[in-house]
Amino acid sequence: MSRNLCQYIPALIYMLIPLALEGIAVSQERIKLVDTGVIFSGEQVAQFAEIPYMFELTPPFWTPTEEEVAHLEGKLRPYLEGVTIADARAIAAELGSYKRQYLGYTDGGKKWILVNGFCERHWRGDDSWHDSVVFVFDGGRCLFHVRYDLSRSQFEQLEINKDS
Repeated sequence: MSRNLCQYIPALIYMLIPLALEGIAVSQERIKLVDTGVIFSGEQVAQFAEIPYMFELTPPFWTPTEEEVAHLEGKLRPYLEGVTIADARAIAAELGSYKRQYLGYTDGGKKWILVNGFCERHWRGDDSWHDSVVFVFDGGRCLFHVRYDLSRSQFEQLEINKDS
């Protein structure tokens, strides 16, 4: 009987390869790399939201468009330069060396984009930030996050990590 089963293995593998490739394509569609970072899908954000001590994100989750992210990015540096929070201006000056993750969620009936920013030492040589949220409890100005109100085109609640 095992001999009969062995003759079907090549056919089974042949049938599974397209399914595996389709799964890979779907997972690649879930993220969108942009010049400044990565846009996570609403499905991914829902998974991240279940992680304790992570950002407090509320459903429904959604996927920001490249246009929404580009609009947000056009306002990020001026925002950082204008707030009175320590280290915000230093981040603004070095913003080109930071990568960002964009997570769409809803709060109070409004759509928000969480911008999770991190400096070069957290992304250079390690692509895990493409599919996992970068979350560190310390790290100083190397890590920041801020939320963006899509309807008002305004940032609020900037948080810059503390040094340990």
